[in-house]
Amino acid sequence: SSFSQLGFLAGDADTLDYIATSGIDTTSLPAKLDPRIFFNISARSSAFICGSQGSGKSHTLSRLLENCLLKSSTSRLDNPLSGLVFHYDSFISDLQGTPCEVAHLSSNPNIKVRILCSPSNVQTFKRTYSGLNVDIEPLMINQQDLNTKRMLDLMAVNTEDGKMPLYLHEITRILREMRIQQQNSDGSFNYAQFKQRVELSPMTRAQQAPLTQRLDTLESFMPKSQTVATSKKTKKVADAGGNDWSVKAGMLTIVDLSCPCITSEGACALFNMCLSLFLEQTTEIGRVVALDEAHKYMNGGSEASTLTNALLSSISLQRHNGTRVFISTQEPSISPKLLDLCSITIVHRFTSPDWLRCMRSHLATLDNDEGLTTNSKLKLDNVFNQIVKLKVGEALLFAPSAIVKVTKTEGESGVETHEIQRLGIEYLQIKIRGRVTADGGRSVLALCLICHSVRRVQVSRPVLQSLVEPLRLRLHHSVALHLQLKQLPGCLGSRQHLGDLLSLVRLPPGIQLICVLHIQLLLPRQFLMEQYNNFFHILQRHYSILCPQHITRRTIR
Repeated sequence: SSFSQLGFLAGDADTLDYIATSGIDTTSLPAKLDPRIFFNISARSSAFICGSQGSGKSHTLSRLLENCLLKSSTSRLDNPLSGLVFHYDSFISDLQGTPCEVAHLSSNPNIKVRILCSPSNVQTFKRTYSGLNVDIEPLMINQQDLNTKRMLDLMAVNTEDGKMPLYLHEITRILREMRIQQQNSDGSFNYAQFKQRVELSPMTRAQQAPLTQRLDTLESFMPKSQTVATSKKTKKVADAGGNDWSVKAGMLTIVDLSCPCITSEGACALFNMCLSLFLEQTTEIGRVVALDEAHKYMNGGSEASTLTNALLSSISLQRHNGTRVFISTQEPSISPKLLDLCSITIVHRFTSPDWLRCMRSHLATLDNDEGLTTNSKLKLDNVFNQIVKLKVGEALLFAPSAIVKVTKTEGESGVETHEIQRLGIEYLQIKIRGRVTADGGRSVLALCLICHSVRRVQVSRPVLQSLVEPLRLRLHHSVALHLQLKQLPGCLGSRQHLGDLLSLVRLPPGIQLICVLHIQLLLPRQFLMEQYNNFFHILQRHYSILCPQHITRRTIR
């Protein structure tokens, strides 16, 4: 059956509101008042999720992946899929970064999560994902996984406009000759041989510069033994290395290339290679590919264009390769072509009219031209008004092929038939369901405490309590504390008084202190360095993630 595997995704907002206001007993709802909306896991589909920051799009992506990977009370899943997620964030330091929210699916032991990261960022990622049940591996590409097509994609060769730099013509010639040799010898791609041919080519240094830049990026993700010429004695060593790309049910692989050393263009090139390796595996297990925060790396560059084309090909052939594609982004304008081919569009809250204009020409419901009638304009304004007023976790669902109603009819011969009603050019306002696994998208509230002329530390305790008291009921949030202390008296150098000071930041139940973002100490002259060190060590003992870089020390007169 085409509906053998289903996942509970959301509820119809209008029906839920009606049930809430009418006081109907929810334990015995008639079928026509069932508000649940299910995602058909069996069907090969693609979803485009967009919305402003904090509107709930990452939560929606996680719920879709949860349905595809996990057997739970919210889904009917006999054969879990295997997932691949791409993530890139430029906001990362040498010490710690922001984990991909999808990684919190690892809170359920039935989902095995593996993180593939840049080899230059392994230790940072171990700290970043230290609180999650995930395996951290450096992304390693074996030369046996390289081929002519992937090398051309890495070079961002684009023949659509008929223009290519001279060095790309030379690279194409080298790859063509190597491919002929491989066909005759029934061998595989040899990167060391390719590099040797490049060095012997008649290209000038200026022509080799952009090529060298791309090859350096590739080599940083390859075993060192494969990036130099190898002899027969070392061939076995050179053949070793590379990640395992075999497809396993219930396994989620996150390729997180957040790293100061990797640009968004380089991330796109590597994502494209990983996508190809994942899809080429022969398997009977269904697959799902997801792009998290796609606007951070899907720009107008040639590498992003190559990745877009690969995704378009995957969506077009999803019936043959058994792949579902989910794209989560803030900006719907990143790739109109992807929006055209996606069968489901989930729109969370945004306030940009430009985004609506972009979507208008790619969604049948919002189809618009210069000859708009008055009714059409009113409908468009009404849709935008609904989008702007959406709450966190609410969205508009556009899915022309979605089945919204089945009517039973009996013909003259007494034979019962079923008439299916599809959503078509209409849309639904929905509320995304709660999570089964841990929530990785909790908003972080910044709480700033400023103590002026502290005489007795205990006096400021009610001040802090009054600040955090309104947050008691918002248990789904975490709190980041920004503690700014001004004009500290010298007596605070003692451990007893420092302990009293730290007791101020013990937050009430339900509020979790996840980090101390920054502590600015404006120190008077009498505040000795020894007292400062005592203060720092006590803070560090209480909050192990605190590091010296988070503290700014400045002496005032």
